[in-house]
Formats: sequence, structure tokens, C-alpha cells
Amino acid sequence: MALLWSHEADGSHYEVRSAGASLRLYRNGVNHSQWNPNRPLSGSIWDLITLPALHRPTGALGDALMLGFGAGAVARQLCDLAGIKRLVGVEMDPMHLSIAQGFFECSEQFELVAADAVEWVGEGDESPQYDLIIDDLYSEEDGMPVRCAPMDKNWFNCLVGLLKPGGILVLNTIEPEKVNHLPLLKDRKLKSRLPHAMMYQIDGYENRVLAFSDEAFDRKGLDSALRAICRKYPRCYGVGKRYMFSGI
Repeated sequence: MALLWSHEADGSHYEVRSAGASLRLYRNGVNHSQWNPNRPLSGSIWDLITLPALHRPTGALGDALMLGFGAGAVARQLCDLAGIKRLVGVEMDPMHLSIAQGFFECSEQFELVAADAVEWVGEGDESPQYDLIIDDLYSEEDGMPVRCAPMDKNWFNCLVGLLKPGGILVLNTIEPEKVNHLPLLKDRKLKSRLPHAMMYQIDGYENRVLAFSDEAFDRKGLDSALRAICRKYPRCYGVGKRYMFSGI
């Protein structure tokens, strides 16, 4: 793996590395983004965040909000594979956004905001604006990912308030034991607002990606989308075998 760039800033060490056509961003040893334009679905954790959008026809989800943009790997997947037309990415680390623009080709097609996502959501317009909202708010501590946003009722009420009817709310969590206790599954009003829920995972990882909507998730639609992606990007063939998902 070749080192393309490294930098020290505010006590953090950043590296951009390449392996063939694949680009990877590391901060303090933790892989935050990975992107290969020839293989946009690589069988990685980041794929799981994109899968919920693929249940819908391409282009059906027009406006997306990504909280925890990283260097833009998932954003590239969503626009290239799911037909997202507008994506607002909020990222606390401005260095990540610089890397996204300089290395991951995210300079023009995304609206990038350097801000604390929790504060940004709290200070913003509470009217429904997005067809897809992704909460992937993690930092790292001692080389391990650490959640940096609440997972309480107030937080999810804020996110749901920004979601358009028919939209999808996606949450990445690294604590599978907490899934069944989330307000999105326990609170009557939240569950009534988003009654359909799916969980996605990959063998060997603690991550559980959860998706919630007021519309059912079409399994045939996802299968069809994956087949179309594999036809367009032959190097993606076989990655779907790694994905495990079910209703919750």
C-alpha cells in the first residue's frame, strides 16, 4: 500500500494511502474512508450505509443529509449508485473535508459543512428537507471508534423532523447490544412515524447499520439494484454475498 500524503494537525495524524485504484483515509490509525471508482461496492462496512437507499428506484431519493461525512466514500456511493441529486455533508474535522476535496473528488457535487453535527442539527431549520438522512457520527480514541452524538429520544426526534414523508433514516452503530433499546424501536411516537425497520451487517464486524422509514423496504428492489451495479461494475460481482440483512 503506497503512502500518498501524511499530515499532523491538532494532535491527529492523517494519512491517505492507495492500493491499486483504491484510496483510503486513516486518522490516528483508524480507516475513515475507502473508495475505488472501479469497485464502488467493495464488501466493506461502508456499503451497508448505502444499501438502504438501494431498496428504492434509482433517483427516488433526491436530497440527502450525511452527518459524519468523512472523506466522502459513502457519499460517492450514494450519488453514483442510488442517484442522489443533492447531498449535504456535515463533518466536524475540517481536515477530512480538505482530503475529500483534494483526493476523493468531492469538490463540486456536494454541499460540505465543517461543523459539529449535533449543534448544526439543533440550530437548523426543523422542517422536513431530506429524503435520506445518515447518522454516522464517530470519532476515535486510542485507535478505536467512539460514538460522538447521543442516541436518545430528543436526538432522533430532531432527525425525524428533518425527514420527508417516504424518506429513510440510516444509523450506524458499533454497539449491537443496544439496538433493541433504541428509542426508534421503543418509543411509541417514533415507531409510529417510522414503522418499517431493517438491520444490515457483515460477518466479523460489530457494526449494525439500521434503516427506518414510513414505507416498506423492497427486497426485490435491492436485489435488482445490486444486479444492475454488478453489470455496470463487474468487479463488484460477489460482494453481495457478504451482506446480511433482515427486518427488525
